[in-house]
Amino acid sequence: MTVRNGFSVLMLVLSTLLFSANTASAKPKASPKTYTVSIKGFEFVPEKLEVNIGDTVIWKNEDIVPHLVDAFDFRSKSMDQSESWTYQAKQKGDFPYICKFHPTMKAELIVH
Repeated sequence: MTVRNGFSVLMLVLSTLLFSANTASAKPKASPKTYTVSIKGFEFVPEKLEVNIGDTVIWKNEDIVPHLVDAFDFRSKSMDQSESWTYQAKQKGDFPYICKFHPTMKAELIVH
């Protein structure tokens, strides 16, 4: 075997090893999920929700009075009974929120 052929074989082996190491360590991306927060009895249920970037959160008003989800980074429309509002998590962080109409209603969305 010549030096040139030996070098080619060595490069082929190294590139194969590097490629397989990179693909083996890459985590498969999880499919986005959808979560529902119920608004009932003047509470957000669950009060604390953890999701990942790309996941969707739906707030559904089950009370007879309107509610409005209000956080520093997002705000829903006013939701009457049986209405809902959808939000897609786009950035990591902790997002405490309240009902703009009933500020004693508090909850938190945590995005990983």
